[in-house]
Amino acid sequence: MSAANILPVVGRSLGIEAVDMHTEALRVAEFAKFKPTYYWDETRELELAGTTWRVLASAKIEDAEDTHFLGVIDKWTLSAETIIPPVDHTQILDPSSAETQILSSIDDSRNWDCGNTDEAVVEVSRVRRVLVPKRKDKDSLLTEDVVVSRLGCGVYARFIPIVASANDLPFYYPRVREYAFGFVEPEDRDHAASTLVVLARELSPDSAMATKRQQVIWQDLIKRLYKWMVTDRFGYQKRVALDVMVAYDTYTTKYQELKAKYAAYWVDNWPEQTDPRKFVFEDIAIASWIICLWQQDGDSRQPSFADLGCGNGLLVHLLIAEGYVGYGVDQCSRKVWSHYGRSVDLRAQTLEPYGYVADVDWIIGNHADELVPWIPVIASRSNAKFVVIPCCPHDFSGRKMAFPAVAGQSKYHAYSMYICDLAERCGFGVEKEYLRIPSTKNLAIVGRRRVAEVGQVDVDTMIQAGRQGFVARVPDSVKTKVRLAKVQARKQQSSYE
Repeated sequence: MSAANILPVVGRSLGIEAVDMHTEALRVAEFAKFKPTYYWDETRELELAGTTWRVLASAKIEDAEDTHFLGVIDKWTLSAETIIPPVDHTQILDPSSAETQILSSIDDSRNWDCGNTDEAVVEVSRVRRVLVPKRKDKDSLLTEDVVVSRLGCGVYARFIPIVASANDLPFYYPRVREYAFGFVEPEDRDHAASTLVVLARELSPDSAMATKRQQVIWQDLIKRLYKWMVTDRFGYQKRVALDVMVAYDTYTTKYQELKAKYAAYWVDNWPEQTDPRKFVFEDIAIASWIICLWQQDGDSRQPSFADLGCGNGLLVHLLIAEGYVGYGVDQCSRKVWSHYGRSVDLRAQTLEPYGYVADVDWIIGNHADELVPWIPVIASRSNAKFVVIPCCPHDFSGRKMAFPAVAGQSKYHAYSMYICDLAERCGFGVEKEYLRIPSTKNLAIVGRRRVAEVGQVDVDTMIQAGRQGFVARVPDSVKTKVRLAKVQARKQQSSYE
């Protein structure tokens, strides 16, 4: 039996990662119509119910209705963190609290009072919320009212910070008295597009609302509003599963804890040529997620681990620093290994996966290249659990894999399904979760429960078939030495001639 004969069939159910290509094409086409107008260099004002607003940006949007606008605003109101990265989460207070004056405010006119105007204001909703920052030790909470009202042909969502003075606004918040998003329908609704507007009220007549930094904020917000409304109109569903095994709040709390402990030091002292801002934060995020996953077991004994194909070894270092026992294996050592200290067990060796057994509780494969398909097999033989984050597609032989093009399915998804299928054949109940890491290869596949009895003969059959064709990858350091030797030989040959 050859390695090819044991490869699972790729092309099973696409699941949540599948894409409706027709809908996606329509959505992308609508995105291309986004042509905003910005008013940084001119003062354009809009009078609404006796209140003067500065118009910062506007954009036409076709075939949209106020329900799409209200749907997006409702999502943004309940989850401010989706559009404001420094916010950890949003707390919605008792609705009755928004009707009372709890704190003083920059703006003492919470309600739109029409006065002598003919415009009628109909309040749709009023929510008082608290924005909880990620950096709880540096940034304060911000209480804010979100008031949605209908006025004439438009619907407006006002965001009103409840603070004593402008100095109390957090660094990420626009330096304004309040700001608003508007959706204005044309009088001739059958032939004209509606308009999205971003409005703001100045803190003072000479205050700057459109600095370069704030211009980026306003540009991002109107673009997001446009895209989210288009997405809502097409009934688009999120394609990936986030926070399935580990709750968002649990993960972010652990991530902030580990980032505060380790990020600054390793970013400043990273000895490798690679970008520390990517690798440091990515490995801190993965370590945070794995620790949260392990803590779910409720076992007083902390699990042990082996990280196969550990690369720079930072993930191993972080887990050991947090009290876990384990080791990492890779074909060759890295400069940074010597910086971790003797307590971090990192082994430079060529691993032969078909004969490898680890006496640990968990096998980790984080972008482990040709070792990835072997991780479930090694876990099965070791009577261990596993977590693997696939990267480049390799089969049992270590060779690169090619997948037929399937509409709505990426090669990464096809390879991930290959690994899932393989894990199921090893008797594992497979769980999947897309991680919040700065990488497009961010799917974690977990096998922590056995759901089927798999005979050792079946596993050995896969191992033997894979063993026949497996060729260990030549380390990059060896490739470099060989290449330099060839260059040197050519130079010597040229000198003789």
